[in-house]
Amino acid sequence: MKNKRLAILLFGFVFSTPSQALEWSMHGSVKNESAYFISGEKRWDKIQNRLELKPEAVLGNGWEFRSRALLWYDAAMDIQASRFPDLTNSIKQHYRTATKLKEAYLMYEGNAFDLRLGEQQIIWGKTDGLRLLDIINPLDLREFILDDFLDSRIGLVAARLNYYPDPDTEQEIEFVVIPDPESTETAPKNSRWAFHTTTPPAGFRVQTLPDELLNWSIKNVEYGAAWRNNIDGWDVSLNYFYSWNGTPNAFRQLSPGIITLQLKRLRMHTIGGSFSNAFGAWVVRGELTTNLQEGINANGSTFADSVQRKTTINAALGAEWTGHNWTISPQFFIRHIRNWNNQLLEPQNSGFWTLRIATDFMHEKLKPEMLFLADWSAGGWLARPKIAYDWSDNITSNLNADIFGGSRGFLGQFNQNDRVGFDVTYSF
Repeated sequence: MKNKRLAILLFGFVFSTPSQALEWSMHGSVKNESAYFISGEKRWDKIQNRLELKPEAVLGNGWEFRSRALLWYDAAMDIQASRFPDLTNSIKQHYRTATKLKEAYLMYEGNAFDLRLGEQQIIWGKTDGLRLLDIINPLDLREFILDDFLDSRIGLVAARLNYYPDPDTEQEIEFVVIPDPESTETAPKNSRWAFHTTTPPAGFRVQTLPDELLNWSIKNVEYGAAWRNNIDGWDVSLNYFYSWNGTPNAFRQLSPGIITLQLKRLRMHTIGGSFSNAFGAWVVRGELTTNLQEGINANGSTFADSVQRKTTINAALGAEWTGHNWTISPQFFIRHIRNWNNQLLEPQNSGFWTLRIATDFMHEKLKPEMLFLADWSAGGWLARPKIAYDWSDNITSNLNADIFGGSRGFLGQFNQNDRVGFDVTYSF
């Protein structure tokens, strides 16, 4: 977590001497977010009391400092009794408290470019809910994919340059360099939000080797570039990113009575682009990416053949209609593995479709919404109804639910984790 320490030092340096800044401000929010499991073992999932701080400073000579930090205490971890295996003391400790630095960076605004240095979230792409181009920041999956991306993205120490070559056009060129890559953070083993793992065959035990971690090194640097423009009403982009896949692959070795596992991240190239355009009440958008040398887990018996390197093609097409206070937005995602074989643990073709329906009443104070995700290859689904109410400019609340269906796959594995929730936020 070297990058976290670096960002914290930067955070402290700027705000230890606020009088030296030309102007500084503090915004943020206080939030209670609670959820209760209504299927499986019925209990509180969280009673999270969260403080969000967003200190900013104008430093002069074109420089600014921007940051965002989250701190919380989850009272459910003290209310609920410990139970094996899904709510042990170590699992409680993981969820009870947290301090998350999401952003802490210096920004310089020039006449034809912007430069950002420090802890950042770098967001690419056009789709909602699922990520194709938006893969630069790995995710914290402590609550699977239910947390808002703004909160679940893991901040990265990066240098980011946005160059605007022609002031009369919307053309933009972006360069990104990440010296210390981070990995996806999954829920603790055996917890309610941990991904299900297959039971070893009878007569075998599993031996897990330490994860292979990346360190500060020139050969481990991630980097990428993006070009964006508006051409005849079409917002288009071309993107390239050379990364360590945020989700590690499971390498395994079989020997008499023992299955040896080790998680390793592999390099891959992502090449793609996006587009969007508005046609009256309709907006059409899409993304296409090709991952070169992506690691795919396989049914092998040695470290050499338990993961295969393949080219994958990922595409998304979406539309959004807005009218009469209603928004309806369907999306379709597909993933294809080239040169597929039956040793791979992924199907050759997989994907999702999503549907979002939203409206508002009472002069935009009461805002119902439904988001539905379906895994058309594995059969699982997730429904997320929500009703938001704005009590004032500073106080908002939500009633919501997360309902899972199916018995397998990415979504169906959590079919015993249906929950209802409530949250209230005061912003300042």
